[in-house]
Amino acid sequence: MGDSRSGRYGGQPTSEACASYVLRTTDLLRAGLRAGIGARATLSFSGDNDPFAIALEISSGGGFPFIEFAHRSRTRDSIPQRYRVRLLSTPQHLGGVRWWFECPRTGRRCVKLYLPRGGHRFWSRAAYGLGYACQREDRMYQAQRQALKVYRALHGEGNWRDGAPPKPKAMRWRTYERLASKLDHYNARFDGGWALSAARLLGRQARF
Repeated sequence: MGDSRSGRYGGQPTSEACASYVLRTTDLLRAGLRAGIGARATLSFSGDNDPFAIALEISSGGGFPFIEFAHRSRTRDSIPQRYRVRLLSTPQHLGGVRWWFECPRTGRRCVKLYLPRGGHRFWSRAAYGLGYACQREDRMYQAQRQALKVYRALHGEGNWRDGAPPKPKAMRWRTYERLASKLDHYNARFDGGWALSAARLLGRQARF
């Protein structure tokens, strides 16, 4: 990403690959910031070469609470940034409210803001076009990850490629059969992905 206005050239980058700094609404509470109560706090992220500090000040203007950010951009020129992010709230079923950020770029509410390498300001994941690492997983890895999860639920101690282990004593037969069927499904998906990869490799070799 060249800067905060970069698009999705070369595919959708992930927040992990861009080493994003992530700010959550819960981080504000831990820092002692409360909507409706003027306060200041400084948070620090570890990364790059030096600690990255952001100064936060919670205030209210026109009846709407907001957070004022002060930090430097994560670009080569490291430009000072100062801007506001509005805070939104929704009522909870059991009382109280849940707080959200209003993304400065998209205007949508979110619970996390990101500042990836090359970015100028904290925006939402959607604003930066960041994907999740799991969205980049290929077919075989997805199948393996899901199969391992099911195999552990079956208390398997061997290799998940060997199929379902014997039914645990405390597990109902209906539950066991459902999980065993899932494991077979993911095994088949893994085999299908392997076969496809092998076919592509053989096809490339045949051209040389």
